[in-house]
Amino acid sequence: MSLTRQKVTLIGNFALFFGPLILVMLMRSSWWQYQPANLKNQGHLVQPPVHLALEHKQAQEVEGKWLILYMLAQPCDQACIDHATLLRQIHRASGRERDHLAVALLGPGNMESGLREKLESIYPEFILIPDTAATASETLAAVNTVVAENTGDTSSIHTYVLDPMLNVILAYGANTNPSGIHKDLKRLLKWSDQEKTR
Repeated sequence: MSLTRQKVTLIGNFALFFGPLILVMLMRSSWWQYQPANLKNQGHLVQPPVHLALEHKQAQEVEGKWLILYMLAQPCDQACIDHATLLRQIHRASGRERDHLAVALLGPGNMESGLREKLESIYPEFILIPDTAATASETLAAVNTVVAENTGDTSSIHTYVLDPMLNVILAYGANTNPSGIHKDLKRLLKWSDQEKTR
């Protein structure tokens, strides 16, 4: 066997045995950021994230959890109640991640007792947040303005995803399918678990 042929054989054997190992190491490294087009967010990415200041009691209830936040319409009509009901399904479908996720409904400080009772009967695990000083609503209105400027989407936005530090990171238009929000959350929770194990 010629020397050249021996070299080709040696290189071939090296590639056969070490190629897959090198590829796996590269894919697990932090610089490998390939993301197929079909894995894009369903919501609008809020850049930079905006911190949402909540009153002490409400902040304690959601502390350390990923949060789906829905700003109730004023008044909260049937469409508003139907949307809140759909968000309940996301929480129920979260499986083992359910303990790391909460659904909060942001309403006026003087929320009618009838509306409160209706929402609690729909889903006792809803966290009802009264926006007494309207500061949260003002922050979210500013988020909507930034999203509209960055994306050109001027549709009504009432649903948001917040990270465990209460930073608004995703915003959703009124016509967003809740299954899209669920997909985004599954990816975020999976990514969060991977970061914890690093």
